[in-house]
Amino acid sequence: MSLRPLVEGDCGAVNPLMQLGGQFSRDVAHKDEGFAQAPFERHMRPEEQLVNEFLGNVAAPPQSFQMNALLQEMRDINLHGGAQQQQQQQQQEMAGQWSRDFAQQQQQQQQQPKMLHMQPQQQQLQHAQEFFDEPLITSQNFMAAPAPMMMMRSPYMAITAAPQQQQDHDAFFDNMETMETIRTPQVEDWISDYQREKEHSEQTATNFNEKFWQRLQDEWQKLAEENDHPWLSEYNENLDAYKEYEFAEQNPMSELPNAFEKGKEYLAKGDIPSAVLCFEVAAKKEPERAEIWQLLGVSQAENEMDPQGIAALKRAHDLQPENREVLMALAVCYTNESLQSNAVKMLSNWIEVHPQYKHLLIAYPQLQSDGSASSMASSLIGANKLRELQQVYLEAVRMQPAQVDANLQEALGVLYNLSGEYDKAVDCYRSAVQVDPQNAKLWNRLGASLANGSRSVEAVEAYQQALQLQPGFIRVRYNVGVCCMNLKAYKEGAEHLLTALTMQAHTNAARELPQATVGQSQHQMSESIWSTLKMVISLMGRSDLQGHVSDRNLEALNEAFKD
Repeated sequence: MSLRPLVEGDCGAVNPLMQLGGQFSRDVAHKDEGFAQAPFERHMRPEEQLVNEFLGNVAAPPQSFQMNALLQEMRDINLHGGAQQQQQQQQQEMAGQWSRDFAQQQQQQQQQPKMLHMQPQQQQLQHAQEFFDEPLITSQNFMAAPAPMMMMRSPYMAITAAPQQQQDHDAFFDNMETMETIRTPQVEDWISDYQREKEHSEQTATNFNEKFWQRLQDEWQKLAEENDHPWLSEYNENLDAYKEYEFAEQNPMSELPNAFEKGKEYLAKGDIPSAVLCFEVAAKKEPERAEIWQLLGVSQAENEMDPQGIAALKRAHDLQPENREVLMALAVCYTNESLQSNAVKMLSNWIEVHPQYKHLLIAYPQLQSDGSASSMASSLIGANKLRELQQVYLEAVRMQPAQVDANLQEALGVLYNLSGEYDKAVDCYRSAVQVDPQNAKLWNRLGASLANGSRSVEAVEAYQQALQLQPGFIRVRYNVGVCCMNLKAYKEGAEHLLTALTMQAHTNAARELPQATVGQSQHQMSESIWSTLKMVISLMGRSDLQGHVSDRNLEALNEAFKD
């Protein structure tokens, strides 16, 4: 007989064997509830034993929480915690004993009559040797070794014994502080040696840097004086942009008999480009006349042509080395071209040739020069040299505190612009314009210092004062255009720049003399103004005008900004 029908039900129903077990296990007499006694229970048959064994194999539902187990675990934690506290006390005693042994050992070494003093490097080698001479720590002797610094922690130490652990740490660091107070002579000597060695190293590095750069500067100076090095000779001859003045190829004033006097007339009327043309003719006729080169250089500087101005002023300085106006003009031009070293040299020469202040340079021999303006152009300058020269000028100002010297204030303003102290430069130029309020150059330099100090609105006001005194001051027109660009007034900035270019191109000389050509007008216009105009047009987003800028089509640009 097959047992399969007994253990399998039809379509998921209870099988016959389970039904039979239910009949036998049902408490019909309610014996489990206590309503009937069991004296009349019969003995269990083998089939009933089989059913009971089957039902006994059915697992009971799992219990998610057992309070008894949790209580037992907490009792175990308390027992381990007490043992851990006792262990921590033992470790604390061992740490204290270790500290006392170490201090006693230090005192014994101090009392020894012969103690060899070692340098810090030798002491470090000895400590390293002692470290490597110690026995190697392995897994067998690690736990057995009594290590006072090793804190054995159980998994429950953070819950039950945190206060005791903090006490252990406090006691240990108290012992360490006590040890630090014991300063032996050897420790003091080691600290002193370390400090001396550190100071010596720093001083050696400083001295080396100073000697190195001084030696390098002396060598370059020697090469410049001898001028025997082929590379240096080639640099001086071919790469000096300010060595020779470039005359206009087609000058309509070339046939004027009194070009110098005519140039001064144009300059008085504010027509700077026409004055430049006249002075060029005069300089060709009388190349050894310093006054012509001086006015030519100053006029080119006001015409926003600093490279040409520097070349002319250098020629005037060679002819008259003690001309303070030429020195000041050169210092300003070098500053505009970011040639700080040359600017400082010119200002040093200025005070050196001044009869009232030249004695102040006796205390600063490094500021004294040979009076030559033919050195190589350089933008490098030492901070000490600049500060010393500022100090010299301040001493000159203090010589006459009740009287303001406009020239001194102007030179100080240039020095403060070189050092980036624009607020101080503004104060100097304000003092200068109070003494000489009709000087358009001082108002222009005041505006430039304000603009450099990010005070563009105030700079525009100073530029307006300069233009009222000298409407044809082309550099001021250019500076106003730059200020407008910084204030994001791009249209107004472009208009000022175009005005400056128009004044350079359409001079009175071009209108009076029919032989003036377009090529001559192009030569008179400043490249820096064209570059700034191109930048302003880009910021305006007028890409359609970039072609006119590249072609130098001034008429088309003026037409575009007519409205």
